[in-house]
Amino acid sequence: MTQWGLKKPIMDGLTIGMGYLPVAVAFGITAKPLISLFDTTLMSIMVYGGASQFLVLQMLNTSGAAAIVMAVFILNSRHFVMAFKVNYDLRHESFIKRLILSSYVTDESFAVTANTDPPGRAFPKYFVTFIIAYLFWVIFSAVGYVAGDWMSDSWTIASGIALYALFIALLIPAVRVHYKYGLVAVSGMLFHGILSVIPMVPSGFAIIIAMLLAALMGVLIDRMGASE
Repeated sequence: MTQWGLKKPIMDGLTIGMGYLPVAVAFGITAKPLISLFDTTLMSIMVYGGASQFLVLQMLNTSGAAAIVMAVFILNSRHFVMAFKVNYDLRHESFIKRLILSSYVTDESFAVTANTDPPGRAFPKYFVTFIIAYLFWVIFSAVGYVAGDWMSDSWTIASGIALYALFIALLIPAVRVHYKYGLVAVSGMLFHGILSVIPMVPSGFAIIIAMLLAALMGVLIDRMGASE
């Protein structure tokens, strides 16, 4: 693997990491009044899920350990679907390598690597992108915790929108390639909006069901396009 061959994976990892930076700092600041620096860093190391980690902080004072574990599992279970795609793309690699990569898959790293051409589907390239993004999240979670004493509340609130801005930044280039990606994203948003107002559907399941329905919508759009 040449240095030039790893240039794009490194840049992809840095791009994702820079998007994680303000969100990770905001998580560290938010965690400071509730848990220790060790617990904050360990959560980022073990859970590695922005939305689910913020959910844990919200549930700490109102829910038991079993409820928190179940909620995090449901919210992060979408990673199974993304990990399956990564495993399929790298099916020529060993099981151990695919297992390692599956542990570091996030929405952003998946979005960046999902459309990788076959020559780029190699363990070193995926690993470099994934691990750089992971290190940004872990390190800056701790930095946010330490810096929490002098960060203003307004900055913390403003940084909370960074995760959504990151999703939009990942979506726009795909939409420019083909409008169907935008249709899938909008359909997922609509499905989730509808499911989230149904009392008997838990929020975690609403996200998963909306994602699966949006994926089905993408398959249908692909088939309709192929038949034209």
